[in-house]
Amino acid sequence: MKKSLALLIAGCVLGVLIYLNVQRMMGGRGLPLAGEQGDVLPPPSNAPIPSGLKESPTRIAAAKLERVVVNIDTLGRPIGIPDWFGMATRYVQPQGAGSGVIIRSDGFIVTNDHVVRDAQTIDVTLFDGRKVRGELWGRDPQSDLAIVKIPRNNLPVARLGDSDQIAVGDPVIAVGNALGLGTTVTTGIISARERSVQGPDGNRALEKAIQTDAAINRGNSGGALALLNGDVIGINTAIFSTNEGGGNIGIGFAIPSNTVRKIANALIKNRKVERPAPAWVGIWYMGMSAEVAQAVEQELGFRYPQPDTGILVRRVEPGSPAEVAGIRPWDQVLDVDGKPIKQQSDFADAIHERKPGDSVKLKIYRPATGSTLTVTVRLAAAPRNLPAAGVPEGVPSQPRGGLRLPF
Repeated sequence: MKKSLALLIAGCVLGVLIYLNVQRMMGGRGLPLAGEQGDVLPPPSNAPIPSGLKESPTRIAAAKLERVVVNIDTLGRPIGIPDWFGMATRYVQPQGAGSGVIIRSDGFIVTNDHVVRDAQTIDVTLFDGRKVRGELWGRDPQSDLAIVKIPRNNLPVARLGDSDQIAVGDPVIAVGNALGLGTTVTTGIISARERSVQGPDGNRALEKAIQTDAAINRGNSGGALALLNGDVIGINTAIFSTNEGGGNIGIGFAIPSNTVRKIANALIKNRKVERPAPAWVGIWYMGMSAEVAQAVEQELGFRYPQPDTGILVRRVEPGSPAEVAGIRPWDQVLDVDGKPIKQQSDFADAIHERKPGDSVKLKIYRPATGSTLTVTVRLAAAPRNLPAAGVPEGVPSQPRGGLRLPF
């Protein structure tokens, strides 16, 4: 035991002597720190950044847009949470994060309606870090656009481009408050134009949307989709996702700038958008498919010779134009005015292009009698109590994910 203790003490003394000797040899400074002589890696290069990189269109556009895209943080109205153990009800305020684009130097900002519609307070963070309390100036749920006003002047302003002039393949950048992290820039291309996109309830959530593969995530809503010259050609609004979390899979949608300009002008002037009632048929329907046809055959015994086209009428509203024309549940609508219906949105688009009072001819297959007939429907003005204002009644859910709006 004594021998072991003596060896331990001797080892400690030897270690101290070695350390002191090294310290003396190095001037008492210890081991070199990063950046001092002795670094393994060389210091940063002083070589100038190539002029081509400094002048890259993406870099220039991002610098422009970072000044006109703002972060929006919201607090919702308090929600009471009852306590099941006899304690007092607790109240929490939902928090949200989104983006906006400055469109007038006197403090008018366009964003998505779903970003601010339930907000009790709206805080806007400008490009220089200033935080300003905003006012919900006006909103239009149908287009999912809203205007926020802040008490500031001489602000930098985004330049709204002409979305009618864009083409598939054009490079674009998306700028917004992605995931609440702050201003984030991603790149991609225009993947498609004039998409009519249905929401999870089957109703159309977006009309003539711009589709892009630029990464768009929660918090990007209300941010800018822009060309590389800095022109904003869309307001980022939604993504299509295959999972409940709503993660980005390279399919995002933006409201075209020409629509934004029209709606924003109306909201700034009148704080609301007034539009005539859209045309209405009076049916609830779903897209036809082989799976749907098989399910109906098993349930009702009805057979459909063309199961991969058209729409299936699920319900006819009493007193509606469809009922007057003789349309019945389980009828299959094959075309509108001679134009085939290949998917569910084709029917919605065809009706949406008409006005109340217009007449349309629908080619119908009626499985109850095995007959094909043509009926004329005189469209009426849509009732104001429709599930989705201005949208012909749509239906069931989309399989394997769907459109994600509240992000």
